[in-house]
Parts: sequence; C-alpha cells; structure tokens
Amino acid sequence: MSPHDFVTKLSAAVVDENNAIYRNLLLNTAACQASDPYWQRVLGLFGELTADQREVLLELTRQVTIDAAANVLGVIDGTRALDGRGGEFRLTYDGQDLAGDLQSLFLEHAEHATP
Repeated sequence: MSPHDFVTKLSAAVVDENNAIYRNLLLNTAACQASDPYWQRVLGLFGELTADQREVLLELTRQVTIDAAANVLGVIDGTRALDGRGGEFRLTYDGQDLAGDLQSLFLEHAEHATP
C-alpha cells in the first residue's frame, strides 16, 4: 500500500464513514429517543436549528474529523511534536515505510473530496 492509498482509505474509513454516522444520527434521531444525556442535549440543539444551520453544523463535524486525523498524521510524519518532544514514529505496511508526507497527502485528498 502506498502512502497515497493509505490516506485515501483512511479518509474513507475515518472521515466519510463517521460523517455518514453522525449525519444519520443527527437527522434521524429525536432527542427523546436518546438515552445518553449528552446525545439528548446535542439532538435537542440540532432540532432547534434551521435546515441551513444543520448543514453548517454537519460540515463542521466533517472538518473537525479531518483536522483531528491530519494532526495525528502530523505526529506520525514528525511535523508535529507531542509535549514538545522530538522522536521518530514509524508507520509501516508490509515492511514499507508510509510516514513522511501523510499529513499533506491527507489534507490534499480532503480538499478535493466531495463531502
């Protein structure tokens, strides 16, 4: 698997699948159906929004997922430190080193992906 293949698959599994789950939950679940107090509050708030506002919030959840994944990839690539500490992480697949440009490849892919 190439680094490009990895970020494409990661985007599908993390961004697209999670976005679809959140979209489905938010659009198709009434607050009274949720048992978790957190989800009751989220669904209650979501239910008070206009259709346009709901779409903006759904776009935000997608962007937050992209940003979080990109930050993790930056740590793996070595462009973002944890606690100011240096060090080298390795991400390999079948012995092939994937790290190095994952964050930039992922962000480039996200920029061109259709939400």
